[in-house]
Amino acid sequence: MPEQPKLERLLRLLMMLSAGYGYSIAEISDKLDTSERTIYRYIETLRSAGFILSKDDNYFKIDRESPYLKNISDLLHFTREESWILNKAILSLDDEIPIKQNLAKKLYTLYDLKGVPYPVVKRENSERIIALIRAMEEKQRVILKAYQSANSSTISDREVEPFTFTLNYGYIWCYECETAKNKLFKTARIAQVINTGQPWLAEQKHRSMPIDIFRISGSKEIQVKLRLSTRAASLLMEEYPQSEEYIQPESDWAYVYEGWVSSFEGVSRFILGLPDDIEVLAPLSLKNHLNDRISGKKF
Repeated sequence: MPEQPKLERLLRLLMMLSAGYGYSIAEISDKLDTSERTIYRYIETLRSAGFILSKDDNYFKIDRESPYLKNISDLLHFTREESWILNKAILSLDDEIPIKQNLAKKLYTLYDLKGVPYPVVKRENSERIIALIRAMEEKQRVILKAYQSANSSTISDREVEPFTFTLNYGYIWCYECETAKNKLFKTARIAQVINTGQPWLAEQKHRSMPIDIFRISGSKEIQVKLRLSTRAASLLMEEYPQSEEYIQPESDWAYVYEGWVSSFEGVSRFILGLPDDIEVLAPLSLKNHLNDRISGKKF
């Protein structure tokens, strides 16, 4: 066997087993894409190097008392202070910019999705996020316990097949078993994620839909054109940073936003918050929608 791939697998195995979570031989074999027989050889190699491997119900992990582990852990894991600083840095990034997701992906890859949930997502959400990631990896159904729906104003359990996150892990696309529909769920509204142990049954039906700059999803792309005051343009870019690429100056005091939305829900909410600073140029259906929502106010 070439030495470089072997060394890479040994390092990955060392990182996995030093994270404090146990793995079965089958799980390790699958993650390292090599035979179970080879995994046993790797484990013996680590043992011969002085690492103490504990085995609990056929799940292996490196004992914290192993020689050298402290020095290695200093390299592979964040201290509490480092974790706090990294958490602040990543969470300070806007929710919808790709670099935030890229940083999260790299950290989760490095730590096998388990070692650093705190620096990537808000602490209160980390357990739910990791449970959903594991379910997606294993292609298993979960129950979203006590999910608080903003649309129906209800709290209920939802059995779903989770399959992809939005950019900031704030929402997750799931196939809902009861309704046989793909839906977007806000992770902060999930009380608990329970893995059912049951496999996906509708993977071929999993479909995510585009999300507009106002963070509304849908299958439509409705073209919208607005004239904004300087104040409205600044607030739009501040609240929805992705809008910047759709905004062009029209004069010293006015700007034009021209882009698409999935529905009028998000854009109308923004317009109604600044009615004196925004003029709807198109489409007419958006004007009618706003007039239906607020009587006596013409846009």
